Amino acid sequence: MNKQEITALAEKVNDYWIAQNPAAGNCDWERGAYFLGDMAAYEITGKKAYLDYAEEWAKRNNWTFCDDENHQATHADKIVCGETYLDLIDKYGVHGTDKNITESLEWTLSDPKNDYWWWIDTMYMALNMYCRMGVRQNDSRYFDKAYKLYINTKVERKCYDNEEHLWYRDERFLPDKAHTANGGKVFWSRGNGWVFAALARTLGTIDKSNKYYSEYKQTFCDMAEAIKKCQGADGFWRTSLFAPQDYDMPETSGTVLFVLGFLQGIRLGLIDENEYLPCAMKGFDALTNEAIEPSGRIGWVQVVACAPGTVKKECTNDYAVGAYLQVLRELFYRGKVVK
Repeated sequence: MNKQEITALAEKVNDYWIAQNPAAGNCDWERGAYFLGDMAAYEITGKKAYLDYAEEWAKRNNWTFCDDENHQATHADKIVCGETYLDLIDKYGVHGTDKNITESLEWTLSDPKNDYWWWIDTMYMALNMYCRMGVRQNDSRYFDKAYKLYINTKVERKCYDNEEHLWYRDERFLPDKAHTANGGKVFWSRGNGWVFAALARTLGTIDKSNKYYSEYKQTFCDMAEAIKKCQGADGFWRTSLFAPQDYDMPETSGTVLFVLGFLQGIRLGLIDENEYLPCAMKGFDALTNEAIEPSGRIGWVQVVACAPGTVKKECTNDYAVGAYLQVLRELFYRGKVVK
């Protein structure tokens, strides 16, 4: 697949999504995760309709975090939209305002509480947003706050398993509280995908000199090895990483986030290309051949959930589309023909 084919595939997938969702919608996490992909599609295709769609969405939502009337955004799901606002303003020169999101995050910097991120999906929704603001404002307080929130989830809540190098979705799924049908640990595919892709994106945002860089990098690299071992023979990851037989069907959202993380990690030099590119491409081929329908619709997406579960081929959702479009951007910029 060459760059022209990658571009055509991005247009097919994004055109289908926009046609099915002509109203830009709210700025909550599902749509916020999608628009990261819409921006990726615009970057590689130059199709102005994608930029216009994002601008309409930002204006409709008043360039603010979701449900953030008091400008005290502590809920991670509500702030992922801010990354696209920053892209529109900083990268593409769209006339907008960062006043609302800056005021909200500024409030959190002075809040002594560091327990907002009690579930691991938050890493994708908020970690890179804080770090982008830290770089943008040249203000280390953003890095410090993000790290404290991250450590609360990882260490204080014990959501990271130091032996398996994977994450429990939240405290309800720790080994003494939940287990698979065969008594094993419960590691949810998409939840770990959120963290894996979030760490890759964050490591692409902050400098190597950042005092938290080595922690994020080590965790990302450890996860990469663990995730690789869980890939199915068909290229997909199942919803339950340690018990694939419990829900033995393809699943797109976890798979696409893993592929995204691997490709970003390779591009950033975090993981070895020879070891991990075959894994990423096997996943990409599975997604493209099995999950992408001729219309451009993406199927086999687990619905909004918090744990491993059954997946139906006809199910789709914003977040999977957004992640797949980001995967296509990674492939586009590899600088060579993709096999």
